[in-house]
Amino acid sequence: MNIRTLSIVFFVLLVVFTIHKITEPKRVGNLPENLVSFVPEECDKIVISQRGNDDPAIVMSKEANGKWIVKSENSEKEFMADSSTIKRTLKTMSQLKPMRMATQSRDRWEQFEVTDSAGMEVAFYNDDNVLADLIIGRFTYIQSPMAAQMRQRNPYMRQNPGTMSTYIRRKGEDEVFAVEGFLSSLIRADVNHFRDKSLFSLQNDFKYPVELSFKVPGDSSFVLTQTDGQWVIGEVPADSAAVADYLKDIRNLKVRSFANNKPENITHKLTIKDRNGLISVIEAEFDKDSTLIMSSQHPDNWALDKNNYLFDKIFVSKGLLLNN
Repeated sequence: MNIRTLSIVFFVLLVVFTIHKITEPKRVGNLPENLVSFVPEECDKIVISQRGNDDPAIVMSKEANGKWIVKSENSEKEFMADSSTIKRTLKTMSQLKPMRMATQSRDRWEQFEVTDSAGMEVAFYNDDNVLADLIIGRFTYIQSPMAAQMRQRNPYMRQNPGTMSTYIRRKGEDEVFAVEGFLSSLIRADVNHFRDKSLFSLQNDFKYPVELSFKVPGDSSFVLTQTDGQWVIGEVPADSAAVADYLKDIRNLKVRSFANNKPENITHKLTIKDRNGLISVIEAEFDKDSTLIMSSQHPDNWALDKNNYLFDKIFVSKGLLLNN
């Protein structure tokens, strides 16, 4: 072969190699750059199921107005979903980057809890098209040797001592990857984890209360009213700073734990009227260990108030608000 022929062969090989490098998926070493890659705004349905048991999957769907609802599969009962939780989930799961490959062998799937009968499956859809389908497996924590030595020298050190990671397998593939983070705290087959936890708020159109009527057992009921900028209980001036602190405490109340039963035997009631005549009501079925609370603003969000954390914020005594 002469030099001209060799040059032509070399040129052809160079073109083929260049085309291959341009068109092949981007990789980091032997790893794909992203395990999944989709635009969060494209997703309109998320399905999460716990593998290996008969519990129904949970389904989150985006409505035409852009809001999300969440429910158990095959259930008629739907709840408003927390938009910030959905956004955080989509942002994290649409940009998963592998730290390392754990295995390419099916024989080791069980070790990482990513078999078809174990782990958590989460699938993301656009209409009926699957954007991503993942099996989330075991969580692992690797301590940094250097950080461990430094912590021995200084037990009060706040530096992150190691790396948290979760094993993931793309459904239909053999490879198992480790990704950074504790994904089980984000992905749960639990409707309540994704529900909107709002109970009561002083915002939007309902933000300037002028009358608060406390109905409580015995002779302790009272009405707190704002007249000409001054808060009074009956004809007695209230402590303006104490009232301001109280309104701040109830400005944005959230459900910590959802109750399965609606409060029926109401023992305490707070009726709040704003300057435009709008009325909101908070009702409670008191129990010394855990009280049931609901609000007219979010009538489906029943709070199981363990240790009466919310109750003590809402139903304060008259003496706390009066001038001393």
